[in-house]
Amino acid sequence: MPSISLNTAATLTGLSKRTLWRHIHRGTLAVLSEPGEETQVSLADVLPLACVSFTSAEHALIEAADAEDPLAQTDLALLFLEIARPAEAVSWLMRAANQRYPDAMCYLGRCYLSGCGIARNHDNGALWLSHAAIKGHALAQALTQWLQTQDAAVLANEQTVQTALDRIESAVLLQALHDTATTESLLG
Repeated sequence: MPSISLNTAATLTGLSKRTLWRHIHRGTLAVLSEPGEETQVSLADVLPLACVSFTSAEHALIEAADAEDPLAQTDLALLFLEIARPAEAVSWLMRAANQRYPDAMCYLGRCYLSGCGIARNHDNGALWLSHAAIKGHALAQALTQWLQTQDAAVLANEQTVQTALDRIESAVLLQALHDTATTESLLG
């Protein structure tokens, strides 16, 4: 039976660990390991309590994210961003970014810059972006370059920053698609 940690269950449900323990004591949430710091609970029992409905394919993503796979953690974070649950997204991005996963570092930096799911903090945003840029992340490099050319007044305007971040991300993604198409036409 698939299981996840109590911490992951809290993130998926938006419930506190204390509330989840109440579910455990009522018998509505099965514990699959010895209770304690690393308590594992049944994924099937957690899903009905989740703040969103997950597909069966996403169940495997949740298990991988819980197992500390930074790619899965980032994908789960992006899923939470899609459904307008930014605080949960930031939680997963932090876990993956702390493992030095470039995509997570980039998106966490972007969250800090825009105040998406976390308090706006230019310094933290720039720091996470620079870590990703050093690892060769194209979007982080473009965002870092933009940040370095802006004055404090521009960076203080939340809407201006959000618009610029969206514009830069679109341009980088379009360039990557163009480069991929050009490479494939040369090879094919």
